[in-house]
Amino acid sequence: MAAPLPDDLRLYVRLAGARIREQMNYRLSFAVHTVIDAFLIVSDLAPVYLLSRYFGALEGWTFAELALLYGMVGLSWGLVETTLRGFQKFGPFLVDGELDRVLLRPRGVLLQMATAQIEARKVGRILQAGLVLGIAFVFLDLGPASVAWVALGVAGGILFFAGILLLGAASQFWTMGQTAELQNMLTYGGSAALLYPVSIYSTWFRRVLTYGIPLAFVNYFPALAALGRTAEAGWPPWIPALSPFACGAVLALGMLAFRRGLRRYESTGS
Repeated sequence: MAAPLPDDLRLYVRLAGARIREQMNYRLSFAVHTVIDAFLIVSDLAPVYLLSRYFGALEGWTFAELALLYGMVGLSWGLVETTLRGFQKFGPFLVDGELDRVLLRPRGVLLQMATAQIEARKVGRILQAGLVLGIAFVFLDLGPASVAWVALGVAGGILFFAGILLLGAASQFWTMGQTAELQNMLTYGGSAALLYPVSIYSTWFRRVLTYGIPLAFVNYFPALAALGRTAEAGWPPWIPALSPFACGAVLALGMLAFRRGLRRYESTGS
């Protein structure tokens, strides 16, 4: 017999299910928006294909290997964007005084915000990224160990992007909704930067993506391990294993900042 889900997780599943069923009442609209979302993301992959098609391998990376990078970051960001979108829209929520209602309820703010803006139509992005990832697996003929490295990278990416959303939401307590673009730059901009191997960027930017904002741990290092190219790229063999720790540190920092912001929050008085 399966162990029961923790109470908060069970409640999250119920609330998320209710929101999805609500959106599914308009099935044609849901289907159209899902397809549009999926094809919009294809536009990100098209330039990668064209570069590979007309200029050959990019820094030694074939199109199938670039598709692996794309699928990893697309899947992790898609899952986070779908399930934690409430933190992405936290600025207007805070400015309008809606947070006061949340604080009056007997459940935690993190749980309530996580279910505040779930958009079922985003599932198209997840399916599209998963399809690209599956095709890359077939063309690259990845074994179980390589697939495990990819799974580790996707899990790390989920931790990283969740942490960035929390950090962005936390910053709103001090700026009252004025840092939303910075959050978008680190999520949408970060995921766009990771469509290509970190090695193609200039030295200073590689250092930022590795040691400053550890985006390289989302897909680049795990992909190197999956392809057996970590040493060839000039990195120690243990660095891909740091992916969940580096990305988990971003999540821990985000949770700490958000809780600190809550402690300093003063009601709107409405």
